[in-house]
Amino acid sequence: MQLPKGTHCETLKNFRHLMNALVANDRRHAALEPANIFAAVAAAGVFYALFAWFPYASGYGAQRVHVFKFMAFVWQTPEWEHCWLVPLAVAGLIFYRRKALAALPVEGCWSGLPALLVTFFVYWVGYLADNIYAGYAALIAFLASTVLWLLGWRWLKTLLFPIGFLIFMLPLPFMDNFLAFPLRIFMSSVSVAFLNMVGLACIQSGTAIVSAPDFVAGLASGQRFAVDVADPCSGIRSLFALMMVSALYGYIAMDRPWKKWVVFLSSIPLAVAGNFARIIMLTLGTVILGSETAIGTMESPSVFHMTAGFLVFGVALGGMLAVGWLLRRLSPKSSSPL
Repeated sequence: MQLPKGTHCETLKNFRHLMNALVANDRRHAALEPANIFAAVAAAGVFYALFAWFPYASGYGAQRVHVFKFMAFVWQTPEWEHCWLVPLAVAGLIFYRRKALAALPVEGCWSGLPALLVTFFVYWVGYLADNIYAGYAALIAFLASTVLWLLGWRWLKTLLFPIGFLIFMLPLPFMDNFLAFPLRIFMSSVSVAFLNMVGLACIQSGTAIVSAPDFVAGLASGQRFAVDVADPCSGIRSLFALMMVSALYGYIAMDRPWKKWVVFLSSIPLAVAGNFARIIMLTLGTVILGSETAIGTMESPSVFHMTAGFLVFGVALGGMLAVGWLLRRLSPKSSSPL
């Protein structure tokens, strides 16, 4: 019996599709093989030993502690308390990409092993130097290298942002001294220039904003009002938190890499703008309501002072959403945001 024309080719094509589907299914389930399960468990054990058990560095203390213990200690300070949210955000990102991850084949790559060796070298050098920041680098590199080794390049590419986002959970206390004081000086200068421009005479004294002397009224400088831009008002706390939020927002809401970068980089001027609005609000509050009502004390800030703190995030988050809206209007959205 003669087959209809084209039937043989169609049968071969269907057979190829079936074999490709079977191979892809085998690759997706390769992670369930005993060898891969053992490797994953071993990697988890090594990760725990290196970063959650072994006394690695002293940080800024007198005794060596493991990396996670140092991180948790610094997370208790106001400047870095947002770091607690990062692991939850990463878990949410992985859940958000769960369908894409489920469709990926498991193709472990041996290139992950040399990367792990480099990671162990960085970890060892950091231990010898008693440098906690080398431990940070080793932590991120260990996760990326392990994903590459056990799951392959496609998994690493898909998980690259969640792994990179973990950088925001790494506290950098040295940045407090490196950035806080220059930010205080800058915010004081900008605020004094603005207040003089709108007619409120004042001068800058270090990081403080004080009223200008009024010889007619017999008032010395600072006698009418004085506002010090202290460390909490430097903007460093809001800067790091807003950089974290903008990175997350850009990744989820923007469809092109350049848009994501624009949203992320805009967090820096937006954080400054939000902190500027806060300082102006506190200064005007001091003039109108008095220092006790508008500011309070360092140990017990007033309600007005606490409310002004939320203004930073209101201005910055509103600005971030406005930037996102503008980017969507300027450039049409592609089929997939990720």
